[in-house]
Amino acid sequence: MDNNHQQILNLINKSQNILLLTHAKADCDGLGSMISMYLALQQLGKNVTAATNDPTPEVLNFLPSIGIVQNSLFSNDFVIQLNIQKTPLKTIKYKLADDRSKVNIIITPKNGQFKPEDVSFGQDEWQFDLIITFDTGNLEHLGPIYEQNAELFFKTPLINIDHHASNTDYGQVNLVDVVAASTTEVLMDLLKNMEDEYKKTFIDEDVATLLLAGLITDTGSFQHANTSPKAMEVAAKLLEKGARQQEIIKNIYKTKKLSTLKLWGTVLSKVQTDPIYRLVWSSITKNDLQETNSTADESEGLIDDLLSNAPGAEMIMLFKYNEDGYVSVSMRSTTNSADVGQICSEMGGGGHIRAAGFKRRDGSGLEKLIEDTLQKAREYQGKRLNIHPEDAQNIVEIPEKNLKPQENKEKIEPSKNEVAPQNPSENQPKKVQYLDFKSPESQKKNENQNRERQASKIKEEGKDKIKTLTRDFTSKPKKINTESKPAPKPQDPERPKMSEKKQAPVAKPSSQNRERQQQNNVDKKRQNPMPSPQESLKNQAQRQENKPKNQAQNAPQLSYPNKVEDVKIQPETEANNTPTQSPQASPKPMNQAEDIHHEEIPPAPLN
Repeated sequence: MDNNHQQILNLINKSQNILLLTHAKADCDGLGSMISMYLALQQLGKNVTAATNDPTPEVLNFLPSIGIVQNSLFSNDFVIQLNIQKTPLKTIKYKLADDRSKVNIIITPKNGQFKPEDVSFGQDEWQFDLIITFDTGNLEHLGPIYEQNAELFFKTPLINIDHHASNTDYGQVNLVDVVAASTTEVLMDLLKNMEDEYKKTFIDEDVATLLLAGLITDTGSFQHANTSPKAMEVAAKLLEKGARQQEIIKNIYKTKKLSTLKLWGTVLSKVQTDPIYRLVWSSITKNDLQETNSTADESEGLIDDLLSNAPGAEMIMLFKYNEDGYVSVSMRSTTNSADVGQICSEMGGGGHIRAAGFKRRDGSGLEKLIEDTLQKAREYQGKRLNIHPEDAQNIVEIPEKNLKPQENKEKIEPSKNEVAPQNPSENQPKKVQYLDFKSPESQKKNENQNRERQASKIKEEGKDKIKTLTRDFTSKPKKINTESKPAPKPQDPERPKMSEKKQAPVAKPSSQNRERQQQNNVDKKRQNPMPSPQESLKNQAQRQENKPKNQAQNAPQLSYPNKVEDVKIQPETEANNTPTQSPQASPKPMNQAEDIHHEEIPPAPLN
């Protein structure tokens, strides 16, 4: 047995007069758990009082033994006490006076006579030795019962049974299970341990119906997110015990008074939304209750059944005027990431992450309370959704785009006989741009698309730069005459080296071409015999004079010329048909007895 359960049973065993309480404006969960414990304690022979501050809602009058619940700690009966120890009592009767302004109480003894000192007067007061509260987050939620009898709660041992995460653990023993879907689910385990302890059956058909009613209403007929596997298991066990599930569904969800339907229609007609902060709210004023001839209690279930169905809403609020001078605020959330319990706690109330509420006296007015609550909700949503106030203020209407804008042209008005053409966009409602809060998956997809667009843009800019650098050299290469070349010879060490820039890759000549080239070199040597020493000196001097020009003509690499006239442009058709030069061939050194022959080498293609 759980330690808390054992402590509760010990306190019950020591107590005789036990007070059971639930919060003001009691709901089905609070009443169902309180009445279930009342019936169990009565079987143990305890003097039990069950009370709540407000009358029971009419829709919950079907609950078993609902009549035992009273609206104050003490009854309004005037008690006349008669001491019968010395004089035995025979009969008691009363008789109204003729004018019905007085009542005469007639007491007849068996023998002897009653004396005035045998009679005393007073109120019916209980001396409670244990208090148990149900479904109550803190003592202030009890309402005037706590405010008018605060001393009683400090003198009397108190057991706190609840399932709200905002519970303040105000009791000497706190049985609080925040994972449970309802207080009746928490009480179910305690009653089973009591059955094992006292060897009695406490969960009969009526108690099972009371427990199941609290579980159904707090889970929205098992539709809310707090519906857990254990809640379904508890519901199944209660049905096995004889719980009347269809009776609960019929009275709570399928029976509505005409005044209730009118009130719901009025509330729906006043629904307001804030798509930026994802808020939906409505209100019930004193005038609304009078016009529909309804009570504030008839709004029970409105926020869960209808308002929570608004698309895109994350926080739903219902502001309700009550006959006792208070304004109550009920809040719901459609996602676990939006904690309405935190907002209600800051406003003086409490509850769960997805269902909470608070109330205020109607001193400052309903409109002021709505304004303060909306401001609190927007601040919370702004931090959670990363919305800045300037973003919400900068929402502007975007007109439709004109495909062919005309600037600096006067508008031509049609003549009297002509009919002005109608612009279909004028009759259409203006489009309003709202902030688009997308899921992380959509944001990631947009980031990938942006990166692809940037990469494509950079690629296009790179192509433009390549075209600018190449200019006309890709289509018009330099003309270099290299018809035939002999085999390379050792370079003269005194001769300056030529440029070492790499040549464009060319195709290697075949073996037949190489043999033919060697034969041509031999023939040329035979035709041009070795010159005399005087001619050699003359040729050498001439070669020194033409050295810069020859180097420029025999340069094997491609380079940008300094002057346009130094370059001989070859037509494109000829450049495409000329043979290519091998990348391994080195430039041929100058010789006295040899003429230099060149062939055209096209430039390497640019990748």
